[in-house]
Amino acid sequence: MNLREIIMDAIKYPISDTRKFLIFCVLIIIMSLSTVLPSYGLKNDTLSLILSLVTLIVSFIVLGYSVDVIKGGVEREDVLPDFDYVKQFVMGIKAMILDIIYFIIPAVIVIIVASATGLFTSFTKIVYASIDAMANGAENATMIMSAIPKATMSSFTNALTVTLIVAIILFIIFSLLSFAALIRFAKTGSGTEGLRFRKIIGDMSNVGFLKIIVTLVVIYIIAFAMAFVIGLIGLIPYIGVFIGMFVGIPFMMLFSYRAIGLLFADA
Repeated sequence: MNLREIIMDAIKYPISDTRKFLIFCVLIIIMSLSTVLPSYGLKNDTLSLILSLVTLIVSFIVLGYSVDVIKGGVEREDVLPDFDYVKQFVMGIKAMILDIIYFIIPAVIVIIVASATGLFTSFTKIVYASIDAMANGAENATMIMSAIPKATMSSFTNALTVTLIVAIILFIIFSLLSFAALIRFAKTGSGTEGLRFRKIIGDMSNVGFLKIIVTLVVIYIIAFAMAFVIGLIGLIPYIGVFIGMFVGIPFMMLFSYRAIGLLFADA
């Protein structure tokens, strides 16, 4: 499918089954109660604990359902998937674990790079120099900065620059890998399949790296535009927040996951 077909299909998809869409909206409402109710002055420790637990459980169900939406996109099914709360709860937990793994790997590499470049050491020296400066009467940021040795500041700046460059590159690479891993997990239902890097890279190659990047950028732009509209709707007194959060956000989520699934339909 070309980009236009993917976007048009994904826009129509959330309302392909009104009943299932409304159920998904209700799940989003339940998931949001722990943050919405306290904002209306309803505060109780026991209730907050219960709502937090409910939010956690429903969040995994929503994530698991999103995985099924992706699978439906890959298989080009025309309507929203059925709800299977137990199965989708388990799938949601697996998807979260997979996502954490893809976050941990670059995080560990960045920490190693930061340590190797001396970022932590130079930062510690800056902190100690700042403390000494304040103890000796430094009253503003300019005086504190002037007390820090130029060699230390230069070392910190260079280390920070290298670390940030590595972090950005790794973020982009592992974000793309995590998308492809989620697709593979959605297709197979196996968490280990989401860690088979060779097959994941093979899937990405089949789709086309440029097509993946361009499509994801377009999806993000449209999702951002939707979020902006949802924010405007939220300005409507009384009902705006509910319409925006509990209809707009579910629509945006289903659109995004559907588009991602369709993107990898030819993998």
